[in-house]
Amino acid sequence: MTSLRQNLVNRLWYVQPVVVLIVKGTPGECLRAIQDAARPNLQRLHLRNLFMGGRRYFVDPSRGGFRLTSNSSIPWRRRARTSTAAVVYGKISSAGEGMTRIEMWARMRLFFLLDIFFVPVFMASILIFAPWPPLLIGGLIGALFSLSWIWHRLTAALQAADILYFVEKALEDQSPQNIPMLAEGAPDVITQNSEFRQQWQKFYEQHKNDPPVGQS
Repeated sequence: MTSLRQNLVNRLWYVQPVVVLIVKGTPGECLRAIQDAARPNLQRLHLRNLFMGGRRYFVDPSRGGFRLTSNSSIPWRRRARTSTAAVVYGKISSAGEGMTRIEMWARMRLFFLLDIFFVPVFMASILIFAPWPPLLIGGLIGALFSLSWIWHRLTAALQAADILYFVEKALEDQSPQNIPMLAEGAPDVITQNSEFRQQWQKFYEQHKNDPPVGQS
């Protein structure tokens, strides 16, 4: 029962899988980089694509992380902006050795989630009095709820994806963690490099006296 409830919450509430970034710098530096990137500036022209369509980002720092929302302008309505469909939460923690771990998850905004039901409920209150077969009425009502849920979820998922991409671009200058390579001669490491070199040397010895290609 708990698993079913969790799956239902994930389907209705969360719109993107958890994203984890490992970047170089302290948690304070990473949060400051995100806040600076949210403000358009001529010094950061490489981030100009993040603000296409009048998109804006709003960073709300919290204890141990941040809350990030976004909206954009509506071309056919002056000074009007789209509603906030998704909220991205970030948890920032130190990963040691000058590295920072940022874990982010996105969910639908509560009011936007409730908005799924407004139009279908209104239309259902009209359809139930229509002189049509009950099966047809039930199908239409179900279709209204399904279409409303799909449209709201896709809108929130797209907005959340834009926010996650913004964070990745904002931290692009922070070098990712360099994972050290295992030593080739380590006793617990199995490698074929030595065997390859032996085979290559054997092939070279066999063909080093062959005439060049194209000559008989």
